Amino acid sequence: MVGTTSTFGAFTFDSDREVLSKDGVPLGISHRGAVLLRTLVDAAGTVVEKSALMEAAWPGTFVEEGNLTVQIANLRKTIGEPLIVTVPRVGYRFVAPAHASPIMSNGGIPSVAVLPFVNLGGDASDDYFADGIVEDLITALSRFGTFSVVSRSSSFVYRGRTVDVREAASELGVRYLLEGAVRRHDKRVRVTAKLLDAETGSHLWADKFDGDLDDIFDFQDAITESVVGLIEPKIRVAEIERARRKRPDSLDAYDLYLRALPLTYSMDAADYGVALDLLRRAIALDPGFALAQAHAAWVIEKRLTWGLAPIGPDDKGECLALVRAALLADPTEPIVLAVAGWLSLVIDGDVETALGALRRAAAANPNNLIVLGLWGFGNFLAGDMDEAALTFERALRLSPNAPDVYGWLSGMGTTHLLRGDFEAAIEWGLKSLATYNEWPMTYWSLIPAYAHLDRMDEARAALGRLLAIAPNSRASAIALNPGVPGRLEIMRTGLIKAGLAD
Repeated sequence: MVGTTSTFGAFTFDSDREVLSKDGVPLGISHRGAVLLRTLVDAAGTVVEKSALMEAAWPGTFVEEGNLTVQIANLRKTIGEPLIVTVPRVGYRFVAPAHASPIMSNGGIPSVAVLPFVNLGGDASDDYFADGIVEDLITALSRFGTFSVVSRSSSFVYRGRTVDVREAASELGVRYLLEGAVRRHDKRVRVTAKLLDAETGSHLWADKFDGDLDDIFDFQDAITESVVGLIEPKIRVAEIERARRKRPDSLDAYDLYLRALPLTYSMDAADYGVALDLLRRAIALDPGFALAQAHAAWVIEKRLTWGLAPIGPDDKGECLALVRAALLADPTEPIVLAVAGWLSLVIDGDVETALGALRRAAAANPNNLIVLGLWGFGNFLAGDMDEAALTFERALRLSPNAPDVYGWLSGMGTTHLLRGDFEAAIEWGLKSLATYNEWPMTYWSLIPAYAHLDRMDEARAALGRLLAIAPNSRASAIALNPGVPGRLEIMRTGLIKAGLAD
């Protein structure tokens, strides 16, 4: 599975299987040696005390320190490089070799560290507030499966220090750093935060938050929610751009996945084919790559939903097989759960299973925008319409400038359409088009809203645009909705009234 393999120099270490290889050739390593190596590598360059190492390798057992010394010596002999540094009277530290990529760990998944926020007020009594914000951010970010987060114990070694971005990123083994500051005056407080790309030193995002300390925990929650919702799409976009810049012969499974991501949102059949090819290649490199499997299944579902030409002898069978493999590989990953729930609804028509999986995904990661989007769409098709509206509102509040914001705006429009509020449906639909005007779903709600208000010129103009994008569109496809019977009838009749063939 992605996230269990680390690479340093010519060595690859699969911590789950306890296999250490050099240039693809497995090396002998004991169970305790593997546990010690995993503990040191996971510490991302920070010092691990001897007591912590001994507890990891010999849990609940009293052993002499000499046993640890022997195991470390064996590791050094096997690795053959000075990667494990002794810190006198304290413990050991793992140091990646200079020719390795220190900000590319965890099997290629990008990683982020939240550095201790600076207390600009100077009053030491405010330190707890700054530390609390960082603690909440680390906890919230750790719930994303699309990147890894350095632990608090590792990032807090920089508390009270002036930090050089690239040096800190190298020491922590991360690609992105989130840093910030806190200033308090009486009961008012200002928090600033910024996301940095450690490879370039550039700022990807920055913002400030003002609040009142009368209810400190609500304020901390608001900051955490805002920061998490804003930076996840920034990391996603930055990673996609980074993958595009790399030479094809250097792409690993995660890079292939990243290259496929923007194509999975396209309505161009050729893009779907390219996306699926990239995802299949990623899965071939890493058969346990749950996110790649889930997205491959999702691409096939989109082709089936929009009536595009088959790409294999049994597209539905391949779609379901991929999503089942993804669930088997990682049944707790929220994105995998959400995609599985969505496919259970639109492919299998299993409403109960679908809503259960989507609900679990939303509970597991309420800040993930992909999860929220699928939970919202699942609700307006088969669940609670009020919950759908609240979910889209949350996604918009979390990240109003995300790359796929058009989907949530369109979702709001569809929700209003199904409630019979045609004016609101048009308002939200136009907001979606202003962001991205190539997504058919937006027209599927905008056209009926115009038609039901007898604004036929606008309805027909929007229909013309829909047919230019998706020429095989038919109103009868609405009848295939596996959700609540009759829920989409207001959409279907509006499309027919505008002139779309049934």
